[in-house]
Amino acid sequence: MRAACASLGHCMRGTSVCLATAGWAAAASIALPAAAADQLGVHAEVDPLPFVLSGYGGQIGLRPVGLGGVRFAFASFSLDAPDPVVQLGGNNGFHARVLPSAALYVLYYPTPTEDGWAFGGAMRYLRLRYSHDNVAGSLDVAELSPELIGGYQWHPLKSGLYLQPWLGLSATLWRNQPAVLGDVEYSPLPVQAFATVNIGFETAL
Repeated sequence: MRAACASLGHCMRGTSVCLATAGWAAAASIALPAAAADQLGVHAEVDPLPFVLSGYGGQIGLRPVGLGGVRFAFASFSLDAPDPVVQLGGNNGFHARVLPSAALYVLYYPTPTEDGWAFGGAMRYLRLRYSHDNVAGSLDVAELSPELIGGYQWHPLKSGLYLQPWLGLSATLWRNQPAVLGDVEYSPLPVQAFATVNIGFETAL
């Protein structure tokens, strides 16, 4: 019961952070107009999902003049990976936490100042901490993971504020060591999927 109450309290705190972040982004978007297509655009985004999963997620970036709708971003994030996802592919008993990690994003927006699709990719440097139900201790593993991304950017207030649902498909390119705990090894899926909805705003620099 005590553990359940603690877990519930943590989820409520995570939800409060998400709501506060959404309010901050909305206020900022009203004060800062959206960048025009021929202006240098800068943006900031938060991903509410990692906050709910005992972590954080956000990015900053820019859309240079002269490159059409190409946008670059740097992101940092951390979270507890949900057990049903971690244990797919026969990895029963494993648990994983994404320690503070980073990613570089390059996305193309055909209509950068209006509602529309986004396509591109990312290179992620992930720091993963694995544990197992039947093995004492944990193991930290680092990996590089390229990701293909598709999403849609929607401006509900016709200003700099936007919501961006997106889906990423990634694969493990490199690992510094196998994820072996005791006599069991974690085997990542050949292709991994991640989906969320980011909240952000863009303005002219």
